[in-house]
Amino acid sequence: MNSKELEIYQKIKQAILHRKLFPNMQLVEKEIADSFGVSRTPVRNVLRRLSYERLVKIIENKGAFVTCSSIEEAKEVFEMRRILEAEAVRKACRLYNQEHIQELENMVQEELREIEQGNYIEGLQMSGNFHLKIAEMAGNSYFYQYLEDLISLTYVIISIYGRGDERNGTCCHHLEIFHAINERNEDLAEKLTVDHLKEIESNLHFSENLQLSTSLIELLT
Repeated sequence: MNSKELEIYQKIKQAILHRKLFPNMQLVEKEIADSFGVSRTPVRNVLRRLSYERLVKIIENKGAFVTCSSIEEAKEVFEMRRILEAEAVRKACRLYNQEHIQELENMVQEELREIEQGNYIEGLQMSGNFHLKIAEMAGNSYFYQYLEDLISLTYVIISIYGRGDERNGTCCHHLEIFHAINERNEDLAEKLTVDHLKEIESNLHFSENLQLSTSLIELLT
């Protein structure tokens, strides 16, 4: 991905995660290309990457649309995360080495800095990386692979149903989970992880009606 593609990618991704581009909104290649003064080719590359990250859905003969997860799908994602991460964190407690635990602590501190500086998107991504690191520490590549997809879907779900309060206390929760892992306390680490995911889900606003934006060009410029 060249510098221009990266610029377009970051702009669209931030617009989705900041809820400026809403679910089911069409991302018209020509409008985006004209907005950034590029051909359609780099725009297609960006949309494909966003599709891989599940932030965008590409429908043959129709185009690209911002992903929309239903309430039921959102709940299923969190259910699967609780199941997978409960076992992953237990294995991480047993298998981690000092390099792992230092990296995990650094992630918590970096996430805290991003949140304190008001960098919501970066903090959200650091949060996802924290959970992925635990899956990596568990030593099972399938944990990591499946969780990577589920976390990408979580970004979409939060962009749709989140209103900011789902981030409350996340860094503190991660710090508690880190300490439980560091002490190799499997039962506590599992409980903290499951409770953490339940709280994020409970803070989402599933009952609110979403208002769709109308001007793609205005949102990206």
